[in-house]
Amino acid sequence: MNLFGEIDIKKFIIFWLIPLIFVSLWYLKEILFIVFISAVFGLAIQQWGIYIKQRFKIPFYLSIPLIYLFFSLIFVISLYLLAPIIILEIKNILPNIQDYIENLGLKWLSDYFKAFSKTPTPEFVFNTTKSVLNFIGGLFNIILVLVLSFYIATQPNFIPDFFRFFSKEKEDLYLKLFNKIKKKLSSWLAAQIFLMFSIGLSSYLLIFFLRLPYAGLIGLIAGITEIIPIIGPIIGATVAIILTLSHDPNKILWVLIGFIIIQQLENNILVPLVAKTALKIKPVITLISILIGAKIGGVLGILAILPMMVILYEFYEEFYKIK
Repeated sequence: MNLFGEIDIKKFIIFWLIPLIFVSLWYLKEILFIVFISAVFGLAIQQWGIYIKQRFKIPFYLSIPLIYLFFSLIFVISLYLLAPIIILEIKNILPNIQDYIENLGLKWLSDYFKAFSKTPTPEFVFNTTKSVLNFIGGLFNIILVLVLSFYIATQPNFIPDFFRFFSKEKEDLYLKLFNKIKKKLSSWLAAQIFLMFSIGLSSYLLIFFLRLPYAGLIGLIAGITEIIPIIGPIIGATVAIILTLSHDPNKILWVLIGFIIIQQLENNILVPLVAKTALKIKPVITLISILIGAKIGGVLGILAILPMMVILYEFYEEFYKIK
C-alpha cells in the first residue's frame, strides 16, 4: 500500500520540481541567452527574407543566404578599411593615457598598457581580438549564434507547425501574435542597425573634423554601444572625453558640444523616424531592465534583455486589447 496519498505525491513533486527548474535555468542561463539571441536574429532575418520575396520576387531560400552574405561583406570590408587605422590609433593612444592612469593610482594598469603597446603589430592584433572576443563571450558563442540564427531563419514553418500540433483551437490566435512579434523584432533590429550606423558615422566625422587622431576608434565605440539605450551614448561620449583630455584638452569643449548636438539630433530626428519600432517603455524601466540583464548574463544579458522587452510588450498589448 502506498504510504502517500495521490494528492500528497503531486504536491511533493511540484514542491521539488519548481526550484529544480529555476536552479537548472540559472546554471544554463548562458546557453539560454545564446539560444534566445539566435532566435531573435533568426526570426528578424526570416521576416526580412519574406519581405524581399514579396517585394523583389527573390525566392525565400535564396534571400536568406544573400542577407547573411551582405552583412558578412559589410563586416569584412569595414574590418579591412578600419582595422589598420584603429590599431594605429590604439597604439598611439596608450602612451598618451599612461600618465593619466598613473595619476589615478593605477600604475599596474599603466605598466600593462606600456607592455601591451610595445608588442609587434601581428601579436598586438591577435591579443586585442582575443580580448574583445572574450569580453563578448568568445568566438565559439558568436559562431553558434550565427549558425543557430541561420537555421531558424530558414525554417519559416517550424513554429506554425508547432502551434498546429499542440493547439488547433487557438492556432489562429497564436499565429497572429507570433507574426506580430516577428515583425516587431525585424523592425527593431533594422532600427538598431540604422541608429548604430548613423551615430557611429556622426561621431567619426565629429572627431575627424576636430583633427583628433582617433576618429575611427571613437566612431566604432559610439556605434557599437548605441545598441544599449541610455547607457550606450554616455559610454561613447565618455570615451571620447577621456581620450581628448589625454591628447588635446583645449578641444574638450568642442567634443562636448559635438556629442550634445549628435544626441539632440538623434533624439529629435533619428528616433522619431523609427518611433514605430522603438520600445514603448519608460526610460527608467529600460535602464533597470538593462542593469538586471547585465547582472544576470553580462554582455549576453544586455543583448537579450532589449528584444525580450519587445516580446513582453507585445504580449502585454495583446492581452490588454483582449481585456
